[in-house]
Amino acid sequence: MPCRQSVWRSNPLSSLSSQLRYDLFMPFNWLIAAAFFTLGVQSNELQKLSNTTYLLDTLLSEDNYDRQIRPGIGGPPITIQTDIEIRSFGPISESERVYSMDCYFRQTWFDSRLKFFSHKDVLSMDWKFLQKVWIPDTYFLNGKSSYLHKITVPNKFIRLRKDGQLKYSMRLTVKASCPMHLRKYPLDTQACPLEIGSYAYPSQDVLYSWNGDKAVELSKDVVLSQYDFVNISQSNRTNTVKVGGREDHRSILVVYFVIQRRRGYFILQIYAPCAMIVGASWVSFWINRSDAAGRVAVGATTVLTMVTMGFGGRGREKVGSATAIDWSHNCVDNGATTVLTMVTMGFGGRGREKVGSATAIDWFVIMCFTFVFAALVEYAFVNFIDNYEKQQIKRQMELDREKKKKEEAIGTIAEPPDAQQPSSSFGSVRFQEVSEKATHAKNNGESLRQQQMQLQQLMQGQRLTSLRRRPFTSGRLSLEKSAYRNRHIASKVDSYARVLFPVTFLLLNVMYWTLFLLVMDDEIVVSTHPEYSSA
Repeated sequence: MPCRQSVWRSNPLSSLSSQLRYDLFMPFNWLIAAAFFTLGVQSNELQKLSNTTYLLDTLLSEDNYDRQIRPGIGGPPITIQTDIEIRSFGPISESERVYSMDCYFRQTWFDSRLKFFSHKDVLSMDWKFLQKVWIPDTYFLNGKSSYLHKITVPNKFIRLRKDGQLKYSMRLTVKASCPMHLRKYPLDTQACPLEIGSYAYPSQDVLYSWNGDKAVELSKDVVLSQYDFVNISQSNRTNTVKVGGREDHRSILVVYFVIQRRRGYFILQIYAPCAMIVGASWVSFWINRSDAAGRVAVGATTVLTMVTMGFGGRGREKVGSATAIDWSHNCVDNGATTVLTMVTMGFGGRGREKVGSATAIDWFVIMCFTFVFAALVEYAFVNFIDNYEKQQIKRQMELDREKKKKEEAIGTIAEPPDAQQPSSSFGSVRFQEVSEKATHAKNNGESLRQQQMQLQQLMQGQRLTSLRRRPFTSGRLSLEKSAYRNRHIASKVDSYARVLFPVTFLLLNVMYWTLFLLVMDDEIVVSTHPEYSSA
């Protein structure tokens, strides 16, 4: 030991150089250690990956697995648990009786042949793995043109759990039929079904069930433009299908989307305007019936507007811009009948959905149109009575004028000459005769002027205040009494119409809304009993 100390003390430079070499190579030692650790981890991952690949190859080998045979064949039926997450709903077409939705469609089942032991509990596989395992042949019984999203790759995957459970998910756009009952349109509520089942396997091999009480869920951002969701009803049933000469029972899942139509658009666009047009047609009852142009203008305008608003829902396709046929329909003349026909033919192609039968809104439009047309007919009736009575007054005046002329002629011929009077009084007698004739002519002229003024007042529709009743003359009513009777009948029609039309329209509206909102049902059929079909 002393020798070593003596050596160290004797060679201090050599000891210092060895310490410097150790400190200089220390980082390289750490790098080498890190490289060995990384290589070890990578080798471990490669080993795990190789183990997973080996595991799948072992599970899916032809000796252990046949994808053409369902799991548990020969034993109890396999249960397919199904759930749906809806991402968007609509549009809904009343004319074609179809609806569409975008959803995530998921199916879960067990395949005991795929049980494995590994460090991972779940293996996530892409769509290519589906070509190597058995999957149920699920289809939509009432589907129209459903399709799988394939951008950028087929939107489907499968997850395999170590106990053999497989969960198969895919993104679909489903377009299915919806049998709608539109007699209460647009106050209706519809139930659109979606039926899910196996295309080939009977219920002895494959059974379908919902994966929980809320297996069908709506995303929070799902909003419909014309409808509100009322309820989503889940059920299952068994269909009897005739295949060749035998009958199979198929397990079917059914979900009903109960939706209620929003009424605000129709109230603002059809109900309220139609009711206002009906009210506008009643203005003619307060217009003087001698003003034919004013009353006819009000009646024709309300009728044409009613036709355009109410009956504008059936016809041509909806186009965003003017077409050649639209420009041709603008060439109309001034005739009310021609205008009405052209409005019906030309502008009757934009509006509501095309429905083959009468609906609630059709009955309301027909009711409003009836009131508007009745207001126009009421003035035609009043005008006819007024013109007829005026003709009677003119004829009566002509008869009175001829009668007075005859009376004057007879009185002049029957007057005896006074030849026995003295010649001294000839001047006074002559003056008296001239004076009487002048007075008589003056009275006749005033009477004719008064009758002409009365006739002019009748033509203008004014009230006669100077008419008085006279007794019968020669078995015929006088001018004044006939005019009084005619004016009384004509004025009462408008007076009654001012009260009768609003009250009747109000009562019919109460009956209409009570019937379609409270009394009449929506004809929603939620079927749960077995059905029979053929394949």
